Order: sequence, then C-alpha cells, then structure tokens
Amino acid sequence: MALAWCAICGSTHPRPKDCPGDLRATGPERHGWRVAVETPHGIEAYGILVAPSSDLWRARILTYPNVLWTIPGGGSTIKFVGATAQASEAKAVAFVEGHIRARGYLRRDGIDPVVAGRFRAEAARGASAPALRKIRSIPVRFGTGPSLFSAMTGNISESGLFVATFAPLDPGLAIRVLVDLDLGALGMRGEVVWARRRMVLGRPVGMGVKLISPPPPYLEFVRELR
Repeated sequence: MALAWCAICGSTHPRPKDCPGDLRATGPERHGWRVAVETPHGIEAYGILVAPSSDLWRARILTYPNVLWTIPGGGSTIKFVGATAQASEAKAVAFVEGHIRARGYLRRDGIDPVVAGRFRAEAARGASAPALRKIRSIPVRFGTGPSLFSAMTGNISESGLFVATFAPLDPGLAIRVLVDLDLGALGMRGEVVWARRRMVLGRPVGMGVKLISPPPPYLEFVRELR
C-alpha cells in the first residue's frame, strides 16, 4: 500500500491528530548518511539532512547537489520524524534503501581496491605495501581548522581511510579526523594523499587519507571487523 504523506508536516502518521505540525528546523541542519547509486540516468548521489525541530528531530532526503525529495504533488518535502537524530535518520535511510531496491538501482558506495595501472595518481603513495581495506560506512568529520565537515567512510584500514565527500581536500594537506566508533568519537591526525573530484563508475568522489600514528583503540576496531 502506498504511503499517505501528510501535506502539513510532510511525514506519515496513522491519524490526523498525530500530526506534529510544521516540522521547521529549530537548529542547524547537518549532512549525514549518503550513497551513490547507478540509475538509468547515470550515477546519482542521495543523502540525508538531519535537523532538530523543537523537541523532535526531522530528516529529509536530498539528491545532490540540491534537489530535495517531495511528497506526491510537491506540496512539501518528505520528512521523517524521531525522538533522536539517529532515529529520524534511520527512517530516512530505510526509505532510500527501499526506493533503490524497488527500482532495481545499483548501489555504488563500495570502494574497489585501487589498481595502479588504471588510477596511477591515486596509487602513487604507499603502493608498495597496501594495507588491507575493509568496506565500512562510518560517520566521520574532517577539517584543517576548528570547523569540521561531516562525511562517511567508504573503506578503512589500519593505516588510512577513504572519505566519501563531495568536497575533497587537496593532496598533501594535514587534517584532523574525528571517527564515530562504538566507543565514541575518536580524534586522529591524517594527511590527504589523493583526491577524486569527479565520480567514476563504481568509485564515488572523495579522498584517501593516511593516518598519522593511529591510536590503539582505532587499530583494535579495524582488526575486529570482518
């Protein structure tokens, strides 16, 4: 059965009296989960925007760079409501994943190992002893100063990680990295070793980051991944 979207709040609810009203953002809206998808029209990138709305949280879906998903008829943007940011985002992620499956689209958020012959510039550093990569999407924040940008990892290893971001930094820059692990946010230092600024089939835009002296909690986390 098709979902019945409320024209007032932009979300779904069982009864009209359950409508939370106009879910306006009452705080900063941040970028969260995102995914690259192969569609009949080419590669598209979907993402989730999360913001507080009074005592609730709302999540909206975006096709990058700037197209918000709307309810049928276009009267309002689609919204997902939760008591926490994580709860609202999880509902939006589930909706996007269902959209992808229903249309038979292919997800392209997995990162294949870099092949030196094909992507020589990306493989130039550290190619002699590559670390074992494990494909994981983990929230990460990065930056060169006090302000940090939100993104997701595409893969991680003991010595580095791939950051899937539409604003990769220049190779050679020293950056701060904050990775959200089960034990909490873990800060590390890193260096951008390569950047991919245009999407290639199966390879999202982003940057490769070499970690400088990664701490034991991070190394243990990576080693326990299967």
